[in-house]
Amino acid sequence: MKLRKFFGLTSRSVLEQVRAELGADAVIVANHATPDGVEVTALAGEAIDSLLARDGPAAASGSKSAATRPASAPAAEAEPPPAVLRRRTPPPAVDVPPAPAPADRAEDAHDPALGGRVMAEMAAMREAIEEKLAMLAWTETLRRRPLATRLVRDLLAAGYSPALARTVTERLPDDMNAAQARDWVVKVLARNLRCHDASEEIVARGGIYALVGPTGVGKTTTTAKLAARAAVRYGASRLALITTDSFRIGAQDQLRIYARILGVAVHTVSDRHDLRQALDAVGGRHLVLIDTVGLGQRDSRVAEQAMLLAQPRVRRILLLNAAAQGETLDEVVDAYSRLPEALDGEASPLAGCIVTKQDEAGRHGTALDVAIRHRLALHYVTTGQRVPEDLFVPDADLVIQRSLRVGSRASAFALGEDDLPLALGGATQVLHA
Repeated sequence: MKLRKFFGLTSRSVLEQVRAELGADAVIVANHATPDGVEVTALAGEAIDSLLARDGPAAASGSKSAATRPASAPAAEAEPPPAVLRRRTPPPAVDVPPAPAPADRAEDAHDPALGGRVMAEMAAMREAIEEKLAMLAWTETLRRRPLATRLVRDLLAAGYSPALARTVTERLPDDMNAAQARDWVVKVLARNLRCHDASEEIVARGGIYALVGPTGVGKTTTTAKLAARAAVRYGASRLALITTDSFRIGAQDQLRIYARILGVAVHTVSDRHDLRQALDAVGGRHLVLIDTVGLGQRDSRVAEQAMLLAQPRVRRILLLNAAAQGETLDEVVDAYSRLPEALDGEASPLAGCIVTKQDEAGRHGTALDVAIRHRLALHYVTTGQRVPEDLFVPDADLVIQRSLRVGSRASAFALGEDDLPLALGGATQVLHA
């Protein structure tokens, strides 16, 4: 097992030497900055094969596939300049045990854990090197583009994900001033946020809609807001209300109070047969709203609810709590988008979303980010408990601009410039700017 050292001004030039001398299967063992550039220690791929062959074919195939990667892997392609490399602390040295004496080699050859230990150490070193190279690359990118850095920080502070922030700012033109760059970001995000205008909103289009989502997201209140808007515009006789919520104490009473004020009857259903009968009974109404029981995204009954609502004419609208964490909202969308195999061809995917409780959210970008990344049409935004006042048809430009203004407030959770490489290092592109 012969280690080779290579020197160059940049990481890219050194990696090209490694590939030229040792082939595309070469393994990077160590790398550190020198006063003249970069020094990389590498090992030929066939040397690893020879080492693992002593432990049998199973160990060789399993260990290598899990812990090695060709020297041409994209993560090793970063090219930070020597000035940045000299400022970084070299990776810690690894204690290499002395080569065994001839008398001990036969014993080592039968040690089944030897190959695994070596490969585990090399995998750990590779991971550390790739992480350092990725951080160096992003640090240099942000240093060279201070305007993009500022916009990334603003997007993260507003609640947008690192993946979305990185995708947008990577494509930011370099010939813009601060105001132009901010307008450009707003336009890119607004173009990717699908909003229905007043002529296409649920109340105007009509149809049968089931409002679904986790507990406490505001489904019953939102149902009442939509019902009130429809009753004022088209009359109570053109409106029908259905509820599937028989679990919560007082849930039906709350909806019936709103319905009594509007002069509309409420139909209660518990299974697919009941729902089909109720829909037949209210056929011909302009708008039918179905208030459903709130179920957490990890509740197994989410699939049962999907079965209940599996009617070709029912469109499901997912409610997203603007005050929830981004990871939680991602889980909610994933759970409510997934349909049981038994519903193949019987149910449609989500017809869009409504962002609720925006008045309670410290950052407005999180829910908008989820809608953008999951390609969910945004039908409404709710900003309070008043019925029907606190319900708005969103304008993409306005909601994006407002989210950035809210995100500009000082916060202990905001990332500093030195934290950005850590937040953005693993982010992947999620949209087309």
